[in-house]
Amino acid sequence: MALPKLNDSPKYELIIPSTEQKVKFRPYLVKEEKVLMMAIESQDPKATLNAVVDTIVACVDQKIKKKDLAIFDVEYMFTQIRSKSVGENTALTVKCQHCEEENNVNVNVSTIEVKVPKVDNMIQITDDITVEMEWPPYSEIIDIDGIDNVAAIGFELVGKCITAIVTEEERTLAKDVPAKELTEFIESMTSSQFSLLSKYVEQMPSLKHDIEFTCTSCGKDNKITLSGMTDFF
Repeated sequence: MALPKLNDSPKYELIIPSTEQKVKFRPYLVKEEKVLMMAIESQDPKATLNAVVDTIVACVDQKIKKKDLAIFDVEYMFTQIRSKSVGENTALTVKCQHCEEENNVNVNVSTIEVKVPKVDNMIQITDDITVEMEWPPYSEIIDIDGIDNVAAIGFELVGKCITAIVTEEERTLAKDVPAKELTEFIESMTSSQFSLLSKYVEQMPSLKHDIEFTCTSCGKDNKITLSGMTDFF
């Protein structure tokens, strides 16, 4: 007689932040947790992120295009799936802002949300040139992880967010332009033109949550913003 199947039905719902698509999901299972642990132990950021995305795809009932998921989609979805897999409350070790003593703080990760702002993605940089932008999928962000220079990261992010250059005559897709030519286009901008694009990038949503605690050592109050998936686990 065949053994019964365990935990193969979706039980929960979430909304993908970038698309507002409602999907059902189940907690991740031992087989997925095993892959996640192996990826984390490898200390390879790309392998870890890919394992996280594969876990999301395995746990979500509906078909989703994983290559189109924004990095904040991945962070939010995995946080929600993990909260139903190992527990909604997670214990974090956080340093006091005043004395740097480590404090244990409990956070209910199931309540964390990603707020997507309503921003104009058509950035007019001259009277006749408009740059069309969108927040890039996680697969594009992976390539930036190895860059240490803050200014270089900002430049790369702007390039990843450009989807098209629009004039009165035509709309040229960034993916159809050689990388060198797109870089030269960005480098030919003035500081004020580039700052318009940077402002769009700076508004990209992320997984954020404010925590407040009183330090057990110095007794002073702290308010700290957790940002990004790694801050929560």
